Amino acid sequence: MKKTIALIAALFALVSCYKPYVSKVDLAVNDTRYNITWAQVKEAPLDFFFPVYSTGSWTVRIVAGGDWLTLDRTSGQNNQYIKCQAQTNTLDIVRAVRVEVSNGSKTIPVYFVVSSSTLNAADIQDAELDKYLI
Repeated sequence: MKKTIALIAALFALVSCYKPYVSKVDLAVNDTRYNITWAQVKEAPLDFFFPVYSTGSWTVRIVAGGDWLTLDRTSGQNNQYIKCQAQTNTLDIVRAVRVEVSNGSKTIPVYFVVSSSTLNAADIQDAELDKYLI
């Protein structure tokens, strides 16, 4: 009987100390750059997602380039995924879009870069990205 009571007490102590994880990140994204290969978009559009982590409201907008990239939303609350679609790259050129995710007090720039058949987006230095904003 004493062993049973001790076991119950130990289990109660373990359960009562459990606290679910709650994010305290005011605003974050996984990556600030997404490289898309030319093969992924040379024949058809590409659908993909990128996450936004937040403890409150946020907005997202395309600030440069972007006629070839669409976002399924311009705002959200807490942690959410934004669905994106990169249009087919029929011109076979490197192209980039700069998106900004903001919560009012913090802004995070995120680049989406599509390769051409001759230049891999991953080989382009971050400092050179603005010249590919189309």
